[in-house]
Amino acid sequence: MNSNNLEKSISSLQEVNAELARRSFKEFVLYTMPSYMLNWHHELLMDKLQDFAEGKIQKLMVFMPPQHGKSELTSRRLPAYILGNKPYKKIVGCSYASELSKSFNRDVQRIIDDPIYYQAFPSTTLNKSNVKTSARGSYLRNADIFEVVGSTGFYKSVGVGGSLTGTPVDIGIIDDPVKDAVEAGSPTYRARVWDWYTQVFLTRLHNDSQILVTQTRWHEDDLSGRILRQDDAHEWEVLSLPAILDNDAHAHEDDPRDYGEALWDERHGLKKLLSFKNQNPRAFQALYQQDPRPFKGGLVYPEWNIISDLEYSSIKSKLIYGLDFGYSTSPAALIEVKIWKKNIYIKQIVYKTKLGIDVLSNLIKHGIASRHAKIIADSADPILIDHLRKKYGLNVKKAHKGKDSVPFGISLLNTYNIYVHESSKDLIFELSNYRYKEDADGNPLEEPIKLHDHGLDAARYAVSHEVEKGGNNILAFG
Repeated sequence: MNSNNLEKSISSLQEVNAELARRSFKEFVLYTMPSYMLNWHHELLMDKLQDFAEGKIQKLMVFMPPQHGKSELTSRRLPAYILGNKPYKKIVGCSYASELSKSFNRDVQRIIDDPIYYQAFPSTTLNKSNVKTSARGSYLRNADIFEVVGSTGFYKSVGVGGSLTGTPVDIGIIDDPVKDAVEAGSPTYRARVWDWYTQVFLTRLHNDSQILVTQTRWHEDDLSGRILRQDDAHEWEVLSLPAILDNDAHAHEDDPRDYGEALWDERHGLKKLLSFKNQNPRAFQALYQQDPRPFKGGLVYPEWNIISDLEYSSIKSKLIYGLDFGYSTSPAALIEVKIWKKNIYIKQIVYKTKLGIDVLSNLIKHGIASRHAKIIADSADPILIDHLRKKYGLNVKKAHKGKDSVPFGISLLNTYNIYVHESSKDLIFELSNYRYKEDADGNPLEEPIKLHDHGLDAARYAVSHEVEKGGNNILAFG
C-alpha cells in the first residue's frame, strides 16, 4: 500500500471513530481517553448517562463507592459529550467545595481543547485566551465558567452553597455534595445543603431541565436521602451499585454479580473491602454499600413493624390524633393513633413544613376521621391551640408537659408493639433515624437528639394522654 492510500485509510478510520464518538457516550469516553480501564459497572453507568444525554432520563441519581470511577464519567466526560452534541446547553456543575467544582471545570476544558475532541466536534470550541469578564464581548473562559464560541451554551462551576443568581440551568450536575463524615453527621450542615438545593439550585431550573446527582452515600439524611423522601421521588431513576453484592443490598436488575462478589475486583478486591468492613461496619454500609443506616443500639425506638393498609384498617379501636406544630423550617405533623392492648398503630396524616394556620386547620379537618375526634397537641403554643378550638371548632387538647414527659413518653411507647402504616414514609424515616446522643466512645446516652422526632412526638402526645386519662384498651401496664 502506497503512502497516499495509507493516509486515506488512516483518515477514514479516524472519521469512523469520530462518528462513533459523536453517537455513543461509551465510544466517546474510549475515543478521548484510550487508557480508560473499563469494567462492566462503567458500561452500565455509561448506558444511563447516554439516556440522560439524549434527554430520555430527566432526573438521575448515581450511587457508587469511592474510587470506582463515577466522577470521571459524570462530571468530566459527560459535560464535554453533551456540549459536543448540543453546544447550546447551559450546564452547571456543583460539588461540596468551589475548588472541586473548578477542578471539574478545568478538566472539561482540557477535554474540549484536545485535538481529538475537535475531530469529533469541530463546532464546539472555547476561547483561546483566559477571559474573566464579558465587558469586551469576548466569550468567557476561566475556572468558574466557560462559554462555547459561536453558541449560547456554557459550563459553570459552583460550590454547594454558592450563588446561581441570574444563571438559567438546562442541566444541573451535583457531584458529592458532602465532603466527609463530619459534615454528613452535622444536622446544621445537612439543613444548609437542603436549603441551598431547594432555594438556590431548583429555582434556576425550567420545565425541561435535567438533574444528575452523583455521590457516595454518607448519611441516611444526606441530600439524596431527603430528595428520595419527597412526593416526587418516583420521578428519579436511581443507579445504586454496592461494593459487595450481599443479601441486604438491593441489586440493580442489570447487575450480573453473584452474592459476595466485589463491584470492581481488579481495582478494589474483596479482601480489601472486607478488611475495611471489619474495621468500621457502619461506615462501610454507607460509603461502600450505599445503604447508610443508624446504629440500632442507639435508636430511640429500636423495634417496630410496617403493616399494610388492610391490616391497619382491620383494627377497630377508637381513633385519637397527636399534633406537633413544628417550626418555620421543620414539619407540622398530624398522626393518627390506634391503641389496642399492647399494640400501638400509627399513621401519618399530615407532615409538611411552613404551614399557615388556615392551611393547617384545613388539612386537619380533612385528615381526621371524625369531626369531633380528639387531637392532643404540643402545649408549647397555647395561643395556636386556642385559635384552632375557637375559630375552627377542632377538639384540640394540650399535651402533658411535665419535666419528664419526653423520657416518660419514649419509655411508654417502647412498652408497646409499634406498627406503622405502610404509607407513612416520614414516620418510617423517623423511626429508622431517631437516636440517642452518644458519648466520646460512641455509646448511647439517655437524651435523644432533637431531630427526626416531629411525627413521633405527635404520636407520643396522643399515647401519653390516653394513659394519663385511663383511655380505653390501655393495657400496657396491666
